[in-house]
Amino acid sequence: MPDQIKIAIAGFGSVASTLIKGLQFYKNSTEGLWHPKLAGFGITDVVVTGIYDIDPSKVGKKISSIVSDYKVDSDLIIQPGISEDVVPHNFAQMGGAKTASYEDVVSSLKKTNPDFLINLISSGMDKSGEKYAKAALDAGCSFFNATSSKIVTEQMRSAFTSKGLMILGDDLMSQFGGTAFHRGMMEFITHRGIKIEKAYQLDVGGNKDTQNTMAEELREKKRKIKTDSISVEVPYPFRSTAGTTEYAEQLGNSRVSYYWMEAKGFLGSTIEMDLSLKTNDSTNGCNVILDSIRAAKISISKKYLSKSEIISAYAFKNPLKKAKIRESIKAFEDAFSN
Repeated sequence: MPDQIKIAIAGFGSVASTLIKGLQFYKNSTEGLWHPKLAGFGITDVVVTGIYDIDPSKVGKKISSIVSDYKVDSDLIIQPGISEDVVPHNFAQMGGAKTASYEDVVSSLKKTNPDFLINLISSGMDKSGEKYAKAALDAGCSFFNATSSKIVTEQMRSAFTSKGLMILGDDLMSQFGGTAFHRGMMEFITHRGIKIEKAYQLDVGGNKDTQNTMAEELREKKRKIKTDSISVEVPYPFRSTAGTTEYAEQLGNSRVSYYWMEAKGFLGSTIEMDLSLKTNDSTNGCNVILDSIRAAKISISKKYLSKSEIISAYAFKNPLKKAKIRESIKAFEDAFSN
């Protein structure tokens, strides 16, 4: 078995920064890891070979200088990335986005030869995400789409499979974020014989990705993805709404999810639930990313490319083939846990 999993990252925001910190921290600890060993790999087997971004305040700098709140042993320099969408207005005040041509990114990927390109760019940058996927395909590496952009199609999956690669996505589902918790609650309630009649989940966050989600078209798209993901857990129709409703800068990288549900029990008795959950967006996603790439690495090496369905159902809100949350975790752990 190969002894390393090499990854490149597109988009050096809070999740990428936290992932880098985690790879450093878990050289000497397993505290907080969901699966310390998975598919024969530990966390120390994961190595970052390249990072791409278009933010002029980051491009050309060492990641060790940007991750200022944690000591990172790396000399990696952030390279200019792909930009096919409208860039943030504040970039203009810093001389404009720092971008590279598609060909340059493909050439860079070929040179560093990662196993996976992980797409962590901002929500709403659909065209850029699609270009990164094609760049991964042309460079000969697998692709992981953490964003809500609809990139994984049957056609794209066939294109990657024909080269012995995987494409995984779409829209990362955090380990214990709003959607995962909501789905878990719904699954438990229905299995206890209670009939859900109506429910909502409203999210408020303070990071850049939440701010971008406030664009009406993107907010509606993400609302539909979350609502559809949650409805998988309930075998009958019910009135449901789930999505991000507000950006609150003072929350920083935290997210607060508000849940309300009304259901009926014996003799039509009313059961009502009203609660909130506060989590950290960036830390909440890293276990799932690290689990997925380790599972994908062993599957690719053994040419079990169809296992991308198991991995995507486990890790994403909007995979091609959806499964109930408890079933997806069991299928994943049965296939890959040591």
